[in-house]
Amino acid sequence: MRIGDAVYNLDGLPFRSDQTAQRMLDLLSGETGKHYQMESYPEGGFVIRLESAIASPLKREMQEPQGYELPDVSQGMINIPANHGHPNRQKSESSVIQPRDYHLRPAVLRTNLFSLGIMGFAAFLMLMPDTLLAEALELIHIQPHQLGGWMLRIQQAMTGTGAILLVTLWLVLVWQRAGALYRITGFGVEARLGIIAHQTVGLRFQDIRSMSIRQSVPERLLGVGMLEFNSAGTDGAPVQFRQIAKPARVLQLVKERMAGMPSAD
Repeated sequence: MRIGDAVYNLDGLPFRSDQTAQRMLDLLSGETGKHYQMESYPEGGFVIRLESAIASPLKREMQEPQGYELPDVSQGMINIPANHGHPNRQKSESSVIQPRDYHLRPAVLRTNLFSLGIMGFAAFLMLMPDTLLAEALELIHIQPHQLGGWMLRIQQAMTGTGAILLVTLWLVLVWQRAGALYRITGFGVEARLGIIAHQTVGLRFQDIRSMSIRQSVPERLLGVGMLEFNSAGTDGAPVQFRQIAKPARVLQLVKERMAGMPSAD
């Protein structure tokens, strides 16, 4: 439903979740070819507005009737003020552009030091098999000429084994990093898991009731940990940022974002 230059839900109220508002934004952009932006509503929820209307408040002031305000939805009804033409129209807080999103990935290099060590050995095995084989033969007191043609075969086997091991471990680390994306938006937090099949769990800032950092002793030494956000209801799944670097800084950023949001109570 369009009211002024803003798009609301079919019941005339703001969209209750950012996922629903995002789907409507994508639909409008695809159908009209225009650029829209999602905004938070002061009373809670989200509305959609053209980017041109957001970037040019003076143009909106000239086009809209003076005295027009966004609908009052606090009582579940749409009330249009009757004092059209009043020169002192109050600006809606929803015209403020939201801060940019932060994208986080798991710190797989810090949490897979053993795998990195194996990768280093695999690289040495692939690049310098002759040196490693010579050291091994010296330990067991065998001269290289005693192996004959097997010397070359063993070196080739070592090179192939090192290459396979190095590529396999690297692909495992890339898969772990690409399989999780954590977002801090202007409206809440979101965790998206999976590469082929996605599972997304999110919470608005207004719905977050507790936050905690979980770290083992090795994780504290490495500067990584898990950040967990819980809602007030028991039916909502917690949002977990796993294996992120500097979780205390991330938690402080979320607290700063929450301080500027209206209360859900």
